Amino acid sequence: MPPPPPAPAPKPSAKPTPRPSATPVRYPRYRAAPRPRPASNSMSPLTFVLLVTVPAVVAVAALRAR
Repeated sequence: MPPPPPAPAPKPSAKPTPRPSATPVRYPRYRAAPRPRPASNSMSPLTFVLLVTVPAVVAVAALRAR
């Protein structure tokens, strides 16, 4: 028996491989997402801190040992 014929050579691809671009890649400028506005009926953190600390400081001053 004669040996089987050799497998055919693979055909070259129709599209050439892309070359790397010579110019540097440019990304869009970073823009931070806008901060959500607090609801109009919510208390600001500064107001809350003052509401808690001012009576405490007054109480400590009033009850301080003389």
